[in-house]
Amino acid sequence: MGLEEDSEQPQVDVFDLLPDALVLEIFNRVQDARSLSACTILCKRFGDLVTQTHNVSLEIARRNKLPEFPRGDSGLHMNKSKGFVGRFILKPIHALFHRMVSRKSKSCSHCSDDEEDNSFRLPNELLNNFKEIRSLAVKLPGLDGDVSSENGSGALLKWKAEFGKELESCVILGATGFRKSEQKVKNQEKESGKDGEISPFPASMPANLTNKQLKKRVVWTISCLIASSARHHMLKQIIALNRMIRDVKISDGSKQGTIEMTERQVVELRKEMNSTAVVEPERTEVPAVTIKMWYVPVLELPESGCVMKGATLAVIRPAVTAMEKDDDVSLAMGAFEEKCMGEAVRKLIDRKKSYTLEMNSF
Repeated sequence: MGLEEDSEQPQVDVFDLLPDALVLEIFNRVQDARSLSACTILCKRFGDLVTQTHNVSLEIARRNKLPEFPRGDSGLHMNKSKGFVGRFILKPIHALFHRMVSRKSKSCSHCSDDEEDNSFRLPNELLNNFKEIRSLAVKLPGLDGDVSSENGSGALLKWKAEFGKELESCVILGATGFRKSEQKVKNQEKESGKDGEISPFPASMPANLTNKQLKKRVVWTISCLIASSARHHMLKQIIALNRMIRDVKISDGSKQGTIEMTERQVVELRKEMNSTAVVEPERTEVPAVTIKMWYVPVLELPESGCVMKGATLAVIRPAVTAMEKDDDVSLAMGAFEEKCMGEAVRKLIDRKKSYTLEMNSF
């Protein structure tokens, strides 16, 4: 009889016994915006607590349609572009805008069903579920055209930019070839019993940048700056809708580029947005900049077991502040988290020799 009485007692949901503060801590550790939004429909309590979550991460998927790139925009239409500027600068930028900039234009109606789309749309309706976001991490979709070791291209291009109301700094690390060192490959083959052949990078390569090599690095620089300025424009939309944000980070699926803003930078941007009503284009204007560049034809990375061909490091600052902030070494050393990237930056800077370039605003 006693057993029957026990079985008829109502079951208690242990999760309901947890205090709100502990449940909120769990939600802050979950972070994923879509998972947290799904929790809002489970019960009223969860719905209320999700809106109070401070730490949120959001992964943005590609859109289904790619709007046509307007011909007159920013003077980047390619039909009349010839020579070096058209081939090596405007064409990559034009392609980058196709991938990175989402437009609300009537030209969408001309897109075909089979047209590949690499653009994205900010899901504001998803962010509306959160009223107290303090820290936001956004991950954009990886793009097929990205120069990244992640997509098997054999090359490498990584960058990190910081913005306030405008660009404050950008660090770029690039290489035309990136692979495991010969010794590491031989050791792995010896352990696995395989005996393969390796195609080493040429040992005798020019120690100085040629004009062709410099042109490629100019394209890298412009592409990275435009990508970062387009993401900064997206941050303005996010910050305008979420008044409690203190720090933001935008990365991408290709692990190519990251833009970060600290609380100081967010406050600075918010003040600028409140003081002006000017409607900007799809990206923030890049100011005139000074570029300090290091280059090594073949860079061995013994700690990481890798080797880079055409290894290049660039530290970019606005021209008006470049002379005031001369600690480019510390900025570059703290730009990338990966061990091999940090080793590459350190060895490039140790070579001492560097180039200095200037670029006008665009």
